[in-house]
Amino acid sequence: MTEPAVLHFNDCANVGANLVRAAQARGWGWEYMSPERVRPSVSPERLQGLGRARYAPYLVRRRRALQRADVVHVHYATSARLLRERFMPPRPYFLHLHGTDIRTQWLDLAYHEEIRRAAGEAVGVFYTTPDNREHAEQARADAEYMPVFVNFDELPAWQPSERPRVVFVSRWEEVKGLADQLALAEQLAHALGPAVELVGLDWGPGAPAASAAGVRLVPRLPHREYLSLLASAHLAIGQATAILSVSELEAMAIGVPLAAPGAHHPGPEGTKVPILTGSVDDTVDQAVGALSDPLAASRSLAGGPWVREHHDAARQVPTLQERYRSAAN
Repeated sequence: MTEPAVLHFNDCANVGANLVRAAQARGWGWEYMSPERVRPSVSPERLQGLGRARYAPYLVRRRRALQRADVVHVHYATSARLLRERFMPPRPYFLHLHGTDIRTQWLDLAYHEEIRRAAGEAVGVFYTTPDNREHAEQARADAEYMPVFVNFDELPAWQPSERPRVVFVSRWEEVKGLADQLALAEQLAHALGPAVELVGLDWGPGAPAASAAGVRLVPRLPHREYLSLLASAHLAIGQATAILSVSELEAMAIGVPLAAPGAHHPGPEGTKVPILTGSVDDTVDQAVGALSDPLAASRSLAGGPWVREHHDAARQVPTLQERYRSAAN
C-alpha cells in the first residue's frame, strides 16, 4: 500500500511539529511547513509597492508543497484561505482549531463566515482544548478533541535550584486568569516569605502587578532556556483557568508538581487532572504543603506519567494516518 504524502500546514503550540516528528519516526512521509514559511507577519493586503514582491516566495513555496501533498492538515482556521489562493492545487484537508480562532474570532463577524467555511469544507475538524468544544461543534458538529502534545525528547531533567523556587509558567493576562494569578502570587509571597523565590515571565499587561506582588520577572526566553527554568522549580504555578496549556504540561512532564486554582475540565479520556487545585486559598495551602517535600508531592500527583500517557503525539498518528489514507483515495 502506498502511503499518502501529508503536509502539516502552519502550526500552533508545536502540535503539528510533534505530530510530524512522531510520524516520521514511523517512516511515514509527513512534511511540515512552519508558520514563518507559510506567510509573512504582514498580510499581503497591507503590503504596498515592492513589498508585494516579498509575498511571492511564500506563494511559490506553498504551491510546491501542495503539489507534493496528497492530504493537508491545516493548523488555525484562517490559514485555510491560503489553500484557495490563485494557482494553488486543490487538496483535501483536515482543519485543526487551536484557540483564538475558535474561542474569539468565531464570535467576530469579520471572521465568523470564513471560519464556518473553513470547517465546513474540511474532511474533518479537530480542536485542542476542551473549553473550545461548544464553539468547535457550532462550526462543525462532528469536531473532535485532540489534546496538545509535549516533545518529551527535549525536556531536561528535574533539577530544583538550591534556593526553594516557585515558577509561574504563564503570561500575566486576563485570558490566563490574571486576577487569581495575582491573588495567588500575593498570598504565596506572604505565606512563604523571602526564603522562597517566586519567578515569572515579564510578559503580559499584568506583569508590573506581578512584580509588585513579589514575583521576580525574567525576560521571555528561548524555549530551551524556558524549559531549564521550569526544571529549576520546586513547584510550578499554572494559569488560573479551566485548562492546562503546553507550559503546564511541560512542567508536569519534567516532574515538577503543579498548582493551579480553578475548576478544571477533565483531561483526555475523562481522566482527572493530577494537580493541586481548588480556590485560591485552597491552592495556596496545598502549594505551601508541597514545598515542604516537593519530591513526595511529585510522586503523589504522578503528573509526569499522566502527561506521557495522554499528551504524546505518538498515540495519535496511527489513527490520523488511517484518516489521511481515506481522504487521499
